[in-house]
Amino acid sequence: MTAPTRLRERIAEFLDADYGRVVGAVALATGDRDRAEDAVQDALVKTLTGDTEPDNLAGWVTVVAINFVRQSWRRADAQGRAYVRAATWDDLTDAEAQRTTDAIAVSSALGRLPERQRMAVVLHYYEGLSVAEVAHTLGISTGTVKTQLSRGRENLGSHLRKEASR
Repeated sequence: MTAPTRLRERIAEFLDADYGRVVGAVALATGDRDRAEDAVQDALVKTLTGDTEPDNLAGWVTVVAINFVRQSWRRADAQGRAYVRAATWDDLTDAEAQRTTDAIAVSSALGRLPERQRMAVVLHYYEGLSVAEVAHTLGISTGTVKTQLSRGRENLGSHLRKEASR
């Protein structure tokens, strides 16, 4: 099997198994689901047209997509903005409304984290990457990842406690 054929098969498997999860992770990290989906698709095109065949395709696509979004923020001078979309409450049960409220609170709290903490938290807890994989993906040491995860958990807890007391 040729390398391009193997890569196309890996991307097809990624689309079936990991695409939605990666788009969700990028959306959590960036606060914008529409841009996240575009960025993931751009990252897949880059994979197909480039000479890189990453070992961990989902992790690589996640980081490349997040970088694409960050680049667009720099161009638009809008880095750091997070968007919370309005939810339609009329048709939700109490349990669904609470889950939606919780998801919005967590998304909002993630948006308040410093970028490095947010990236580490999303990659480790949402994407399920190990500390070593997060370190490799972000190009930082495992000790730095552990520090960022610890600080990220602490800051998330603080933001969520403030939100809950309102």
